[in-house]
Amino acid sequence: MALGSFMGLTFSVSDKRILTPSSINGSTGGDWATHDVVGGKTHSQFTGPKLKSYQVNILLRAQDGVRPRSTLAILQSAAESGVVDYFVIGGSPLSPHPFKLVEVSDEWDSVITGGALIECSVSLKIEEYV
Repeated sequence: MALGSFMGLTFSVSDKRILTPSSINGSTGGDWATHDVVGGKTHSQFTGPKLKSYQVNILLRAQDGVRPRSTLAILQSAAESGVVDYFVIGGSPLSPHPFKLVEVSDEWDSVITGGALIECSVSLKIEEYV
């Protein structure tokens, strides 16, 4: 069953494949400017909304039907080439705008004989692209 998608990857759970995001942490807010006033309190002015940003963790495991090294390479390539895409969960994008992949961090959890990566923890930092 497809749960969502990002950067050409389809998040899904089935008896053959498990690829799901976890620990999705987001933030947004407002941008403010301040203006000094002689003899008075500084005035605040709302200048607009901040870009939404999220941190997402993904566990890539060969035993779950995922190819960790090639999946990691897809994400790294997207980050290094400036590709943007909508981050979709449950059929709805997290934002009306696509996201840029700001950073990809990886931790190689298990490597077996011959250097085959069989388990890798990946953390993505994404930000709205407007």
